[in-house]
Amino acid sequence: MENGQSGLESLKTRIRSLININDTDLQAIVSRFEYRHTAKNDFLLKEGGRCDFWGFVDSGLMRVYSHINTGEEYTNGFAKEGGFITESMSFFTQSASLENFIAIEDTTIVCISAIKLKKLYEDFPVFERFSRILYETRMVEIKARILYRVQLDAQSRYLQFVKTQPELAKRVPLKYIASYLSITDSTLSRIRRKTLHISY
Repeated sequence: MENGQSGLESLKTRIRSLININDTDLQAIVSRFEYRHTAKNDFLLKEGGRCDFWGFVDSGLMRVYSHINTGEEYTNGFAKEGGFITESMSFFTQSASLENFIAIEDTTIVCISAIKLKKLYEDFPVFERFSRILYETRMVEIKARILYRVQLDAQSRYLQFVKTQPELAKRVPLKYIASYLSITDSTLSRIRRKTLHISY
């Protein structure tokens, strides 16, 4: 499958970006991943279901959201090509997911199950090192987002988003960006009009 093969080659490149690994081990590692496609507006994972994948996004864009106590949707994040996607609590504990993953664009991922991932760590300690580096990076990003939410006002949060994720700022519908930044759609529209002259 051409798309799946493309995804495996992209995964190889991503792995090599963080660790040194020989070609034989790398090929053996990626051969255990499977290809999965989600059409635009379809769900990869629904709240209450069980996350059965740890995936690398080869192409497309996913939105991750949950519901707050009022029933409204709250955008927790996005996953675009080159990134990894899973619902960690559900995947590692095999519990019901508290999040929804929906495709903003047609999206392809290459993914692996929890059982196969554990076996991969046992067979290839170098890949466990890759995962550790990956999660350390992710933890820094999460901590930074928490601090930005506390320390920055709405306009500064938006400007930080545009500065650090300019591509997402263009590809993601504004209502989802507003939700992600914890501001209303109307507030975001005012901020955008006010900051149009700012060069990034």
